[in-house]
Amino acid sequence: MNNQETAEIAFKAFQKAINNNLIKTDAGAIHKDLRVHMDRLEGQIRFTYALMATGTRIKASCVAINTDPYKEKPCFDIGVTTLKKFRGKGFAQEVLAKSIDEMKQGFVRNGISDFYLELKVDKDNLASHSLCKKIADEVIDNGTSTTYMKHVK
Repeated sequence: MNNQETAEIAFKAFQKAINNNLIKTDAGAIHKDLRVHMDRLEGQIRFTYALMATGTRIKASCVAINTDPYKEKPCFDIGVTTLKKFRGKGFAQEVLAKSIDEMKQGFVRNGISDFYLELKVDKDNLASHSLCKKIADEVIDNGTSTTYMKHVK
């Protein structure tokens, strides 16, 4: 399974959980149009940020899972997904930017002043490459995918 398929499975599962009232979400601390959910996945903290359309329908989401530190700083593996009918309209960039704002705000309250984001993109996912190139501080070619690193401070 590639990175895009994994992100889309997570998106669909989160949408289903919202539709069936299986999880509670909160409005973002900064961006009130963003719904936020924190849980644990196999012992790792996971933050999900959802940009909503109407009702319980998600336009785009950003999932951040803590992973191994990078350059001795906390690091979060990021997955961004946009519902097919909303693609090409800037919602991926919007949800990512707003999610970063929310992470910065929340992490500072918990003593984390800077951290890294790791975005892994499959070679053929041109839209994600375009998005990641706009924010990346470092680019690592892994053969079948590219990893974009962003230092957030």
